[in-house]
Amino acid sequence: MTDEAASDEMLSRLVEIAEEQLRWQRAAVMPSVRETVLSTLTSEQHRQAFEMCDGTVPSNDVAAAVGTSKQNFSGWTRRWRDLGIAYEVSGRKIRHLASLSSLGIPVKPEDR
Repeated sequence: MTDEAASDEMLSRLVEIAEEQLRWQRAAVMPSVRETVLSTLTSEQHRQAFEMCDGTVPSNDVAAAVGTSKQNFSGWTRRWRDLGIAYEVSGRKIRHLASLSSLGIPVKPEDR
């Protein structure tokens, strides 16, 4: 086996290990993420906005769709980023850490 082949094999194994660690890490933190989202997104308007934040919709469009000002929406997303349940992606778009549906959370709070 050449040094390059051995390096490729080792790198492949390290990627497998990292992916396995990531799966376990996600499973371990999901209950905490779910609780943070539940306690933070207490209105349907917040939940609709959060759900729209998939990294593809411009912030101005999300704010308009849920009927709030750009300034209000900016404050919401700042809080979400501070809590670690959302992050900024290219083009100043916001992406949620996990969708409401993946967390088993309805858009309407009273549907819980």
